[in-house]
Amino acid sequence: MKHILLLLAFLPAAIFAQQFVTREGNVHFLSETPIEDIEATSSEASVILDLETGRVAVQVPILSFHFEKALMEEHFNENYMESGTYPKAKFTGTLRDFGALPESGAVEVMVDGSFEVHGVSVDRPFNGTLERKGDEVMLICRFDVRTEDHEIPIPAVVRDNIAEVIAVDIKASLVAR
Repeated sequence: MKHILLLLAFLPAAIFAQQFVTREGNVHFLSETPIEDIEATSSEASVILDLETGRVAVQVPILSFHFEKALMEEHFNENYMESGTYPKAKFTGTLRDFGALPESGAVEVMVDGSFEVHGVSVDRPFNGTLERKGDEVMLICRFDVRTEDHEIPIPAVVRDNIAEVIAVDIKASLVAR
């Protein structure tokens, strides 16, 4: 009986040993045009990675993006992203053809899932890199977002100032849960 109790005491740790999380993932985006570059960063992305199931989820509050100019941030939240109505960008997916993550070194991964921005979900794959370092996993991902795919309104008066395709970078250090 003592052995069963000891096993049950450690079971929760064994169940969650393959889950890695952060609430401080970094997201950077860049809208690059001949007229001007617009970029913003957030360090408030929440990421969960389950190495046993291959499931991954990312969520970032739209209001957490900060710009060099306060007016850009205001226009981004009020006019384009409508962050009061659509407060978060989200991704949920599964690592494709994923086996065990090596104890050290980086591996290229493909993730299939659903990406939601501005209330519009688009199913799509993402490429990324995972690197395990002890009790941490580093997630690095770069991808493009088409504003029209997510019905983000760009007024004609500023259409030349905002790229149709926005480059997004995610870098997150996840710790074992």
